[in-house]
Amino acid sequence: MLRVVLPAFLGWLFTYYNTKKTDERKAQIERINDQVRQLYGPLLACVHASRSAYAAMVRQHSPDGTVQGFVKALQSHPEGPVGEAYRRWMKVVLQPLNEKAADIIVNHVDLLRTPYIDPLLLQLVAHVSANKVILRRWEEGNVREWSAISYPNQLLDYITSEFKRIKRKQAMLLGMGKRPDGALAAEDEKREANRLEPSTPRPPQAKL
Repeated sequence: MLRVVLPAFLGWLFTYYNTKKTDERKAQIERINDQVRQLYGPLLACVHASRSAYAAMVRQHSPDGTVQGFVKALQSHPEGPVGEAYRRWMKVVLQPLNEKAADIIVNHVDLLRTPYIDPLLLQLVAHVSANKVILRRWEEGNVREWSAISYPNQLLDYITSEFKRIKRKQAMLLGMGKRPDGALAAEDEKREANRLEPSTPRPPQAKL
């Protein structure tokens, strides 16, 4: 009797274990795909676009082509052409991008890799909310008002790092995380880092 029961039990145990591991792996893959598709991918795109737009605005409107020159002109004479350009870029480009990024964070906070919300993400949400008031004040003619909550300058670095970490984990779960040639793998990682290298951060003192 034991010779019949034991092999059957071991077969059931083996099947149960493998089914459990397969289901767990499937759940991990589904979650990490959601993290890339719904949170880190769109968030990186928005933050990167915002940074690029800010840099383009500075290049186009700064008196000397620098961030410092742009901020100085803006704060010393907000009614001037630099101030007008900044408010136009904020209303049409920067604020909409930042609002979209904040919405992605709020709507998909359950997909964060960490068990906590990084302060940079919280600062972005607060910055966006404060700027809604500032934009309204500008419409009322109070162009000398600025948000007390600055844009989180290190946000792009953080999101880039998280995105690359998630993509590496995704590749490992899909069986693409190992390369037979270590040199090629290192070259791929270096190429990816260069492609996602962030631009120069905004000056924290600007509070823009």
